[in-house]
Amino acid sequence: MLASSFQLQGIRWLAPAADTGSWYPGRFFDPLSANEPYLTQAIEQCDRAVEEATEDGRLGPQQIFLVGFSQGACLALEYALRRPGRCGAIVVLTGGIFGAPGERAFPPKLLAGLRVFLTGSDADDWISLESTERTARLLTELGADVKLRIYQSRPHIVSPEELAEAREFIIRLFEPN
Repeated sequence: MLASSFQLQGIRWLAPAADTGSWYPGRFFDPLSANEPYLTQAIEQCDRAVEEATEDGRLGPQQIFLVGFSQGACLALEYALRRPGRCGAIVVLTGGIFGAPGERAFPPKLLAGLRVFLTGSDADDWISLESTERTARLLTELGADVKLRIYQSRPHIVSPEELAEAREFIIRLFEPN
């Protein structure tokens, strides 16, 4: 449903579904252990979907990108961190990096070249503005090219304006340099 909102032709959309309707039991900002083994299983499921999308290597990482909202957005971020270089871009519609603040350390430039469209709100009850900004800083420190967009007074939804901006971000990915 989210993918069809972009109204883009010529793009293969893969949206793995969580078997139980939820990818993991806790909140994204809980200690990592609170969401295991579910988080690792979700990453493995996403990896299988990405592998299938490559058509046996015919499509390279720069032609693969992930899109997610809320839990799916957090999962897209985690996938990029655990499987660096497997996708060229991610659209993170209201998500954050897993783990308690300061719990994790990553190698420098782990995400060099990854393009990220990250959204958030100053009024979201599930993902705080602070978490969104912390995620943007960490992604940038890890070498990702981050476009951060904060919406004023937007609740925990994907707004039409957000979809339009994400669509433009995706379109620009396919423009020749």
